[in-house]
Amino acid sequence: MSVPGWENFLPSGASRGTGGRVRRCRVSKIPYLALFSAMSLSQSHGLGIEFTYHDPEVLARGNAGVASNTNASAVYYNPAMLGAGEGSDLLITGYVLDYKVDHTGPGGHTDLKDGPAVAASAFASTPLWDGASLGLGFYSPFGQKNEWEENSPLRAFATDTELLFMAGTAALGFEVTPSLRFGVSLSVTSSSADINRGIVVSGDRFSIEGDGNGWGAGAGFTWEPIKGHTLGGTVRYWSPVTYKGHSTTVLIFPAPGSAVAPAESELEFPLEATLGYAWTPNEKWIVEFDATYTEWSSFDQFALQSPTGTLVEPLLWEDSFTIGTGVTRKWDSGWWVGAGYWFAEKTTPDVAFNPRLPDVDLHVGSVGTGYRTECWAAEFTYQYGYGEPRQISGGAPLPPTGVTANGKLNYHAHGFSAGVRWFW
Repeated sequence: MSVPGWENFLPSGASRGTGGRVRRCRVSKIPYLALFSAMSLSQSHGLGIEFTYHDPEVLARGNAGVASNTNASAVYYNPAMLGAGEGSDLLITGYVLDYKVDHTGPGGHTDLKDGPAVAASAFASTPLWDGASLGLGFYSPFGQKNEWEENSPLRAFATDTELLFMAGTAALGFEVTPSLRFGVSLSVTSSSADINRGIVVSGDRFSIEGDGNGWGAGAGFTWEPIKGHTLGGTVRYWSPVTYKGHSTTVLIFPAPGSAVAPAESELEFPLEATLGYAWTPNEKWIVEFDATYTEWSSFDQFALQSPTGTLVEPLLWEDSFTIGTGVTRKWDSGWWVGAGYWFAEKTTPDVAFNPRLPDVDLHVGSVGTGYRTECWAAEFTYQYGYGEPRQISGGAPLPPTGVTANGKLNYHAHGFSAGVRWFW
């Protein structure tokens, strides 16, 4: 395939071995120590529930990489691209999101406590035999952490919310023909949830804590019917996760008291499918457009089972699309720059809106740069996210207080992604 990998963009002094393959660096302990550190830190704390930012270079290109990304992060973006590059690759990334969210409704104005939200990811790939490569990844495909003020008029809906979701993934990419590649992946997942809200007066609360495990599977392809024009696609499935833990009720009015009970609930995480097109007119340019369908309607309701019965909260989430597009320009000196745009439509209807997820139609612009040598690379990408102001209406009153989440929701954010790579 002609998607340009970085093997053609080595700074002065880099060399190639027998057969034209890049002569990689001697392996040191540094990449393995970095991988261990990233595995220790890879707990995602994102404002939204889906976390898709796992490679600064791809992120700068509007997070469009299903048809062009030959880095180790192909474990996540498209396993078919594993092995399309050269040699072994290790990527460690970090992401910081600084956000501002506010809501104005019948009960007054309130601000979501400012970030930052943080996350880390780690990916590695290495050749197995000609035309096939193995990839490993540790990352958070989903994650959420936010907090509304204790005295917020929205406290009956949400105060503290935290969802941690970690995936360890093994992937295989292989060449079928010079123009066709396939890949598969298998994941094990571990997740925990801590959801809190008020009841009637300040100081009381109802909380749910639990954890569970699951698995995931994915597949992808790339096809280059005409030189420089590549189609790519992926599909990902995540098994439902059953969270087992306990609920806690703390009352202040009419009489102080507390109760703890075992609790259990299941969340069915969505099926995702992405299709992308990459145009690579030469080895210095990548232009790509991706579209992703996410089956968020799997979040139809939240049912909490306990010895006293089942508490059901309607969610009524809707399937949605995201699109990403952008461009990357590379130079022989090892430098690159990229710019892109990403859009995600909201998934929650007004009638069931909960500020636990401050959901808006989101527009994100990105710009990034990086420098690559024969042995290592460093990359940085900046994003600005603008949420279309959302006027929420038609929400049902929440017993026992009768409050609603109707009102105006505003959102904007600054995102920063940095990554370090090693090659051998």
